[in-house]
Amino acid sequence: MDDARKFNLWTMLLVIARRKVFIISLVAVCTVAAVVVALMLPKWYRAKTSMLPSQHDQLTGLTGNFAQYAMSSAGFDLPMMATASDVYATMLKSETISRAVTDRLNLKEYLKLDSYQKCHNYLRENVDIKVTPEGIVELYCLDKDPQMAADMANEYVRQLDLLNRNVKAAKAKSDREFVFNRLDSTKTILEQARDRLLDFQMTHKAVDLVSQKNLAITAATELKTQLALARVERDVKKKSLSATHPTVVSLDERISQLENQITSLETGTGDDTYLNLPLSEIPALTIKLAQLEADVKLQEEVYSLLTELYEEARIKEQKDTPTIAVLETAYPPDLKYKPKRSIIVAGALFGSLCLAIFIALFADYLENLRRTSPTDFDIMRQARDELSKKRYTD
Repeated sequence: MDDARKFNLWTMLLVIARRKVFIISLVAVCTVAAVVVALMLPKWYRAKTSMLPSQHDQLTGLTGNFAQYAMSSAGFDLPMMATASDVYATMLKSETISRAVTDRLNLKEYLKLDSYQKCHNYLRENVDIKVTPEGIVELYCLDKDPQMAADMANEYVRQLDLLNRNVKAAKAKSDREFVFNRLDSTKTILEQARDRLLDFQMTHKAVDLVSQKNLAITAATELKTQLALARVERDVKKKSLSATHPTVVSLDERISQLENQITSLETGTGDDTYLNLPLSEIPALTIKLAQLEADVKLQEEVYSLLTELYEEARIKEQKDTPTIAVLETAYPPDLKYKPKRSIIVAGALFGSLCLAIFIALFADYLENLRRTSPTDFDIMRQARDELSKKRYTD
């Protein structure tokens, strides 16, 4: 078996040596043709720019309202774990930006194309957008004119910034209108809560229940002390004076007045004053007053928060600052990006060499087949003729 392999290898080398002129000629022709083609191919230049989303967008991520609003406005769906850089990369691929770049650079006339769709297809084929693991958005633009390549890259960044500002302004306007409506309704609810508290205080004369309760208890204690002393004094006087004596009668009237005052204080009947608060109703009134005051305080806090959000939304709506940090500005490249002439020539050289060797070996095989097996050679030639006839017929 080893001898057979050696024989076949040397036979192949012998065939190559016999047909070296053909092989060298074919390789030379193909290589020269590749050199000519490589020199005739137009030069393409690639400009690069890179950008970084704003710090606010990086912190909020796609789960934030802005990303959801931006994608829904542009008609794109992104995974929930996408980053702000992914959002920007998707926006750069949108037809909205493609049309804006086409109009700004007058690409229809430059490319001699008659529709936005053809310009969009051209840009899609020659604009490459990548997001690095660090979150940097890189944009590469290919064109035959190095200045146009740089202009396209920079215009993409500019249009992205404009679109981003418009989206944020629209989002801020929507937020402002929503907060304003909530602020208006909360203001109405707050006024109603304050009115309920005021009505309760006026109805029950409950200005400060804790102080009123303490004053009422103090007053009741003093009145009951005076009543006890008056009763003791009256009982003492009755032992030495008659029941009709002016001193005893005066003490009875005094005792009756004190009893009426205590009853009025406990039941809340009597004059309409600050202290005229029924002691028996103080616990229930305290609970009701606490509920009304808590409702007012809650609505005041909500109103205060909505006021801050409303001012913040107004500022965001009027804010017009760059939203993208440009890390690399695109400049006209000095060196061409393609064609890779050395690769073209080397590929043609290697490919033509393999093809020439194959043709030489196949031609030698056919010659040997014609000598050693004329029948098989005739069958092969008939098959070739049949294939040629079919091709011509088609």
